[in-house]
Amino acid sequence: MDQNRPPYWLGDGDKVPDPPGAAVDLIRDAVLGAGFGCAPIWVRLPVARLKVALTNGDIDLAPLSEQSFYPAEIALPKDKVGNIDLERALHNKVLVLVRAKDKLPASTNPMQFFKGKMLGIPQGNGYAARLREAGLTLDEGGRDLDRNIEKLKLGRVEGVVVAAVAPAHLKETLDKYKGEVVQLPQPLLNIRVWLAFNDNFYRAHTPQSEALWTWLDKNRSRLGYVMQKYRKD
Repeated sequence: MDQNRPPYWLGDGDKVPDPPGAAVDLIRDAVLGAGFGCAPIWVRLPVARLKVALTNGDIDLAPLSEQSFYPAEIALPKDKVGNIDLERALHNKVLVLVRAKDKLPASTNPMQFFKGKMLGIPQGNGYAARLREAGLTLDEGGRDLDRNIEKLKLGRVEGVVVAAVAPAHLKETLDKYKGEVVQLPQPLLNIRVWLAFNDNFYRAHTPQSEALWTWLDKNRSRLGYVMQKYRKD
């Protein structure tokens, strides 16, 4: 994605920074570990364009979150009975950031509390439809997390939705706001993110593609390892 969402994706626009972000490093490790024999070439696209580009074959591989519909042109890992494999995926938590001055208790259930309130969410998130189906009201006008947090500080939304593999990964982001913005302990939603292939690419490179999905399943703790270089003391 072409949006700055630390620590997973860094920088804005077309240029890939160095380092690029922990999720990018993980994808590189998975590609190399699966035996493709070459390093991936990165293409930065708006979040909403990723699935379209993958479907059209403009890109070969992209992260794809749980969605209600998957085009036939996109290949996902399957289990032994032919269903989408729920294990060979990245497991993320969708969390909510709120204003510290609102003094919401740690026991707040965000799915219940935010019904009837406005939640900010960065544009293009695949799980937005699931949140709406659950009865939540979303403002998708902000391009990235920082813009949504500004809306939160201005009182234009009551909370901001953000995905993280572990809540502690948000620490550096929250540190920028010097205690003004805090994270509710209870997740709003648990989601999976797959590394999905364009189906034509998958058919041409089936052994390596399957090996990549298996590598992710066996190396679930790898993201925590690659994140070490993004942590600031």
